[in-house]
Amino acid sequence: MHIGEDISKESRAFGIAYYKNLLSALEKSSSTYHGDLLRTARMLLDKDWMLAGVFFENLPDAAENTGPEGIRKWAGTGIKIFDQNKDLSIDYFSYSAPLLKDLEVSELEEWALNGIDIFEENPSLGRPYFSLRSKNSKEFIEGLKGSAALNQIVSILRYYALGLTGVNFNILSRRMLQMEEELNGINPVIAGRTIYLAPRICKYSGFEDNFRIYKLSIMHEVGHIQFSSHKIELERASGLMADIRRRYTTIKKRTYLSGLQPEGIVGIAEIIAMFPNQTLAGTILGILEDARVEYRIMEHYRGVRLDLERIRYQMLQSRPAPAGDIEEFMESLLWISTGNEPVYNICKGTKVFLDQVRTLLKDRIFHERSSILDSLDTTFRIYIMLDDQIGPLSQKEYDVLKNIDYRGVDIGAYGKKGPLSPSSYENTVRNFIPKGEVEPTEEKEKTQEEKVKLQSTYAADKNWKILGSYMYEEWDALLNDYKADWCTVNEIEPSGISSDYYKDASERYRNEIALIQRIFSRMKPEAFRRMKEQIDGTEIDIDAFVDVLIQKKCGINPDDRLYLRWDKHERDVATLFLIDVSYSTHKMVGYEGKSIMDVEKDSLIIMIQALESIGDKYAIYAFSGQTRDDVEYFAIKEFDDELSDNVERRISLLEPVSNTRLGPAIRHSIRKLDKVNAKTKIIILLSDGEPFDTSRGESAYKGRIAEEDTRIAIMEGNARGIHFFCITVDSNPGKYLDNIFSDTGYTIIDDASLLPESLPMLYKRITT
Repeated sequence: MHIGEDISKESRAFGIAYYKNLLSALEKSSSTYHGDLLRTARMLLDKDWMLAGVFFENLPDAAENTGPEGIRKWAGTGIKIFDQNKDLSIDYFSYSAPLLKDLEVSELEEWALNGIDIFEENPSLGRPYFSLRSKNSKEFIEGLKGSAALNQIVSILRYYALGLTGVNFNILSRRMLQMEEELNGINPVIAGRTIYLAPRICKYSGFEDNFRIYKLSIMHEVGHIQFSSHKIELERASGLMADIRRRYTTIKKRTYLSGLQPEGIVGIAEIIAMFPNQTLAGTILGILEDARVEYRIMEHYRGVRLDLERIRYQMLQSRPAPAGDIEEFMESLLWISTGNEPVYNICKGTKVFLDQVRTLLKDRIFHERSSILDSLDTTFRIYIMLDDQIGPLSQKEYDVLKNIDYRGVDIGAYGKKGPLSPSSYENTVRNFIPKGEVEPTEEKEKTQEEKVKLQSTYAADKNWKILGSYMYEEWDALLNDYKADWCTVNEIEPSGISSDYYKDASERYRNEIALIQRIFSRMKPEAFRRMKEQIDGTEIDIDAFVDVLIQKKCGINPDDRLYLRWDKHERDVATLFLIDVSYSTHKMVGYEGKSIMDVEKDSLIIMIQALESIGDKYAIYAFSGQTRDDVEYFAIKEFDDELSDNVERRISLLEPVSNTRLGPAIRHSIRKLDKVNAKTKIIILLSDGEPFDTSRGESAYKGRIAEEDTRIAIMEGNARGIHFFCITVDSNPGKYLDNIFSDTGYTIIDDASLLPESLPMLYKRITT
């Protein structure tokens, strides 16, 4: 950047303020943070000079309340707004930084996106919103301050459940189900040990009450695991089943015995199938079983009683008054099952029913030894009462009761039509009683030997040695948080007897190897030392530039030493080559009939000779994987290993394996480099495509999930001073390269067969 003599006083004053603020921010930041800020500065300057100035003017306030990643997201949101309207983005940066004291960056983005929606609907409301002058804006912020965001408290909830039951629940956002708009309310969705919760709860004005809803959701499911069941012994249920059969003789025996298991167990849904109106009977059972479970919870965990009773009553009060005889009775049954009286007017007939039901609840449900059989028996008695008074119930239709918001719905009842529109009696039961039974003993920790035996399938097939298993967290872009101990990396030592491939390739490329060795032997030592206040260089010295502007303004003739230069005075480089050996590397390239895997091996063989000639520390590892529980990490050459026959054999053995779960492989590579003493540390990835794993459900690893986890893993390495570079032979990479590697560096080799000759030259450029 050059400042001419004709620059206006106004622009000069603005430039001084801009660089003063930039300097102030850089002084307060870490060395890693420097790079982030400078990249952000360039990005904003590309958009607008004034936008960059306002950003840095407000940066100190923002930096007090968030870290480098938060600043990046804060700036990114501002750019989104700039694309809508320049004035709005300037107002955003001017007024939003102090909000980070009370809001997370994700919450601030939510507020900003709401403002964009308002602006698009009525442009005149945009600036009052972003300058915090509109009532709508202030109310939205207050709502966010009082709300509870799942990503902020997920770890607390997980340990809360673990401490109560010994069961390690997996707690995820309902957004993971990719059907969020189909599910009204905030009811959790339950899938075994996984609880999907609403990403944010803002039902009440205060954070504590909203947080309590999350806790009560967890507690409710803990209660179902400890005190509920979907199955019952046939011997214990036979009397009740006989009574139902005698009352409703049209029900054939095979109907309710269809779920009978050889060991004499019957499912509760099969007992509900014996009733003429199965949906109504299933709903009655659900209400009673929830009431019984919560009674047992409050007796067993007395500390939660006050919270449970208060939040439960608040939620009941917000429910609409029922319409219809059956609807009125079912809603009233829900109220009295929680120990509360309905606040709406009820008819005389319903009052009579409720008096009888209270006695049944007291005698059969609310006691310490109550079981699912008591709930089933009471369901039968209540059903008969209704059938006698307003029946026959088999011909009645009614609007299915919606459960209280903190109570969970089984994922089996959760479909495109919504969990509260059941198509069968099984779904009716699951709307109230999730099939989440897990015995705490099932959570017994496996030994390291058991884990390796179960998980390292490829190594086991090859009879290769397992050097160790390592657990790594993985970033979840939907949760905006890490999944702790989510992935297992199995480090494997390949072994074999043949190094023929290595020897043949060395002979085939002998001329190229000789040339590259001569080139590399002339490379001068090239680690860097920053020299300030130089008359020429590759970067502006910001300190000196600010001083020059101030001196000019004061009428002083300034010095012209305005640049930074990096002086190369010694070479101390450690490079880790990470090789993708996923199944797609079996593809053939070029006219020689080679696979991508062959090309990668040829490249390594040439590269090794170049590195041996220059003396850099280097290591070679390959990776693949089969699900999150088995990411294979093959040790080809450690940093301390000499180039030996073993290394030659391991390279010769490499072959296409499975998937590309890249994040865990990068984290394990960072672990390796952390142990190496070198001034410059680099990871070079050789890959043929984007990160991907065929796992499904919550273990899925593709698209945005895989890209964000990989990008975050790279940032973790950057924070440790490790540089990263990607070399890909993906001829059609799409957007994933920019999404993941734009802040680090990458190159595309369109013709994979050119990689062996290109890699050494790329390495020279990367390390100089």
